Amino acid sequence: MLSLFLLAFLGYWIALTIVVRLPASRKLLRGIFASACLFRVLLLPSIPMHEIDIYRYIWDGAVFAEGISPYRYPPQDVLNAASQQGGVEDEVLGRLVALSRSNDSLSDSLQKIHYGTYPSPYPLVSQVVFAVSACSTPEAFPLTKRMLLMKGLLVLFDLATLLVVMGLMQQIGRHQGWSLAYGWCPLLMKEFANGGHLDSIAIFLTTGAIWMLIKTLRGATRLPRYQVACTGSMLALAIGAKLYPVVLVPLFAVLWWRRGGRGAFVVGMLSVGVLSCALLYPLVCLKYETSEKIIPNELAQVAVPGQPTVQPLLAQPIKVQKALDPSAGLRAFLKNWEMNDLIFMVVLENSRPQNDVASHKNPWFVVMPETWSLAISKNWVTWASWVLTRINDTQTQLTHQELYATQNLRAASFQLVRIVMGSLFTLLACWLAWQAAGQGDPRGWCRAAMLTLAWFWLTCPTQNPWYWCWILPLLPASRYRTWYVIGAMTMLYYLRFWFSAHFVEPPVVINPLGWQIVLNKNYDGIYFFHFVVVWIEFAPCLVALGFEWWLNRRR
Repeated sequence: MLSLFLLAFLGYWIALTIVVRLPASRKLLRGIFASACLFRVLLLPSIPMHEIDIYRYIWDGAVFAEGISPYRYPPQDVLNAASQQGGVEDEVLGRLVALSRSNDSLSDSLQKIHYGTYPSPYPLVSQVVFAVSACSTPEAFPLTKRMLLMKGLLVLFDLATLLVVMGLMQQIGRHQGWSLAYGWCPLLMKEFANGGHLDSIAIFLTTGAIWMLIKTLRGATRLPRYQVACTGSMLALAIGAKLYPVVLVPLFAVLWWRRGGRGAFVVGMLSVGVLSCALLYPLVCLKYETSEKIIPNELAQVAVPGQPTVQPLLAQPIKVQKALDPSAGLRAFLKNWEMNDLIFMVVLENSRPQNDVASHKNPWFVVMPETWSLAISKNWVTWASWVLTRINDTQTQLTHQELYATQNLRAASFQLVRIVMGSLFTLLACWLAWQAAGQGDPRGWCRAAMLTLAWFWLTCPTQNPWYWCWILPLLPASRYRTWYVIGAMTMLYYLRFWFSAHFVEPPVVINPLGWQIVLNKNYDGIYFFHFVVVWIEFAPCLVALGFEWWLNRRR
């Protein structure tokens, strides 16, 4: 599979080189758009490769279309209730059980959801799109056709983004053939037309907000407030589809301030802040309650020596109200998820204790002395525990041994590194925003937006390949060719499934042409991917970016 994608990327790079040398014309744009549509239509009927997120989209859409919040019950709660004998006490949960039994396709999608113990982590705008897909799908459709309709709807957002990119190239003075960098990207087609990822919704809205801002910037010396409000609302909708566009808020805010004055800044920030908070409220803040039967076993029998057993009144089942946290899935992602990262991983593994880690999980690139990393982790845990105790106005119940347990220290190290990396990225984003607003160049501003998204992705603990699609609409504004290569290198992520399936235990051995080569005698397949393949995926790109930056500085 990877060899086919490599050939596709070679064709993509060659086509891009040729197209940008052709005269710009409407015929060229029509050809780019028509071919992009054809490529996506060919991939739409294919089964997603190593992707299962679409099953949650289908279930969430069906739930939302029924008038029930997808943040209320995790899919596993519905499965557990459906497996019980008799009826379901909770009325809303009973409706979800009936929905899952209404047809086989919804039942199948419910059972295939990954991390089903968490409620949906997807914001409201994406949920509306899922519901539109559910409402337009006949109940008798099998799961394959439901997937086809869902992917088709997401690809429509993808193609709409291509049209916006064509307009954006004109606004920033680039050859419109550069829109092929988005329209023909093999990674994009794999992740949307085949994988069916929801990111196409947020990408369209984000690119639309950027296009609106650039168009206003070129047409006026000062930004009209009503146009600022429209741009801010579009950006808020993008945040309401997926959270990542929030990192672009400093870019928009500084430009509004420096080109539109205080009034434009206030209008823009209010439109972004109020609307995005309203859209995120059901996911982050809204709490739900459900009744649950509890049998107090500890009170079922009270045994007193020398006396007959007493049956208390509370031995009967009682109903209690259980609070449901809709943000549990989102919080779990932000607190625990780490995948396919290099920069974050190197900092993290060098800042947390490694003594109690098994040999097949021990990273080879740790250079920090164990005493240093242990001291960092303990000091952070002590300080964080003290702060939480003061905030909650309660005394900690953890003993010294529990507080400094290895598992607790390693989890705390993840939070510390997340804060440190997030703070460094915030400084970088603010610096890029200030520089871009001062230049007054639309292409320079788009380049700053591209760099903001790119470095946000590179410093995150979760660098899924489809997240790189966030950057693709702005790729033509970049200066360095290495950015065009990263999309191809991210395809190495899918080796994770091959290594984990073939090398359950160490060593990792391959047999090319009959020769047995031991790649690593310590790691199993999954840790070989994390600690070796990820370096092959990202390190050459980072070195190449540094080299191009050095050449640019010399010029």
